[in-house]
Amino acid sequence: MAEWYYGKEGQQYGPIDEAALRARIATGEVSGSDLIWTEAMAEWTPLSKVSQFGGPAPQAGSSEPAEKYLTDDPASPYAPPAANPVAPIVGGEVQLAPPTSGLAIASMVCGILSLFFCFCGGMLLGIPAVICGHMALKQTGSESPGMPPRMGGRGMAIAGLIMGYIGILLIIFGIIVNVADLAMTR
Repeated sequence: MAEWYYGKEGQQYGPIDEAALRARIATGEVSGSDLIWTEAMAEWTPLSKVSQFGGPAPQAGSSEPAEKYLTDDPASPYAPPAANPVAPIVGGEVQLAPPTSGLAIASMVCGILSLFFCFCGGMLLGIPAVICGHMALKQTGSESPGMPPRMGGRGMAIAGLIMGYIGILLIIFGIIVNVADLAMTR
């Protein structure tokens, strides 16, 4: 059974089955000027131009040709849900942001811990924070100009890098102070 999507007032809804779409048409929630789309359609089309919803419901199991849905209307503001690589459909809802990089999260956590434990081995956590942060920056960068990044979490990666470098500098500063103190006491 086909899954349908509809667009109303700049929002995209779906997937819903044909019976649910017909029920929303009957209640007036979806009107003739609202755009609808299913996999058999090349583009979003106003409901009023889809003959399938102009008369009685088609018989179960019938398949409509894709040419039936073609229209000369200008381009729709909605992207076909299945063709949008940045917003995959997860659990029936559209995920608007790309997934967060695990390396970015690891970088931030190690960076925070390196600051908390800077004078008792924080350097051991600052180094992984810096390494993971640089690797996460590569993951969260755009592959080509104008394209969105594959992974999210760029801010976390930068925060992890900063805290990791600060943690390393603090431990180095602590070592220098301790060595200078030892030299002065002799």
